[in-house]
Amino acid sequence: MNIKLFFTVVLLSSFQLFFAQDIKSDTIKLATKTTITTVTTIKDTIKVAPEVAAKLTTNTEKEALKKEAKTLKDKIKEEKKALREAKKIEKEQKDFEKKQKAFDKRQEKILSSEKSISKIKTKMSNEERNLIKLKEKFEQKKSKGKLSSTEIEKENIKISKRQIKVNKLEKDLDKAEEKLHKMRD
Repeated sequence: MNIKLFFTVVLLSSFQLFFAQDIKSDTIKLATKTTITTVTTIKDTIKVAPEVAAKLTTNTEKEALKKEAKTLKDKIKEEKKALREAKKIEKEQKDFEKKQKAFDKRQEKILSSEKSISKIKTKMSNEERNLIKLKEKFEQKKSKGKLSSTEIEKENIKISKRQIKVNKLEKDLDKAEEKLHKMRD
């Protein structure tokens, strides 16, 4: 019987030691990557500090804020994208207007070149007519024999001057036509 009693005492003491209030620490990881130490008793009651309780309630708020921030970031990205698109469209519009102005300016230059060519042609035809009339008058006076040698020289100088004007107008006409061809190409 002593042995039974002895075993019972040892068994009860071991149970008492086994189930005695033991302090052990557990760690809980939160989303904010902080560790919290809690004290557990035999009855598994957890005593949590008021700061931890506040952090736990703010976790849901933080998640909501994160979602809100994410939606705001998405909206900002969309607005930036829309802004970039608007700038791109504006730039394309400016380029189009610039090209349109250049085209209009080029057309105006072509028109002015055509006008100057027509003016040169009319001047040249007038000068050629005047030259022909001058030559006919000179030939008539010469055939009648009324001209002296100095008058003949004077008339030849007038005819030469008219011919030089006609030649100069022909060169101007060639230059203007070349310029017009360059503008059209």
